[in-house]
Amino acid sequence: MTTELTFTIPKSWWISANDRAHWAVKARATRHLRELAAVTARQVEPVGVVHVAAFIGYLRNGKADPSNAAPTIKALLDGMTDAGVWPDDDSTHVIGPTYLRDPKSPTAGHYTVRLVLTSQEVPW
Repeated sequence: MTTELTFTIPKSWWISANDRAHWAVKARATRHLRELAAVTARQVEPVGVVHVAAFIGYLRNGKADPSNAAPTIKALLDGMTDAGVWPDDDSTHVIGPTYLRDPKSPTAGHYTVRLVLTSQEVPW
């Protein structure tokens, strides 16, 4: 089974691994992202073990390193935990995420994150 969720994220909420933002700015963005994911993911049926692929749509075309989106994706996964999509986002429930690039975001001043959750059969 595959489930897909797409988030449109304002530039002011985006957290990159390369950022050197003040802790309060990062905390505020993390809170917003977590709440956004919790509200959006309430529609998702609880799942077992899943692989998460995170497709990042940037503000413009050009070079990008999708793995720098890790802090943003982590906040979204935490919000999905809050919504009850899985009991915890640890390695026994969530495999990944894998970071990939999506086409440029269609909304000016906003990133897009498309999370694709694919159920997995695991030996443990």
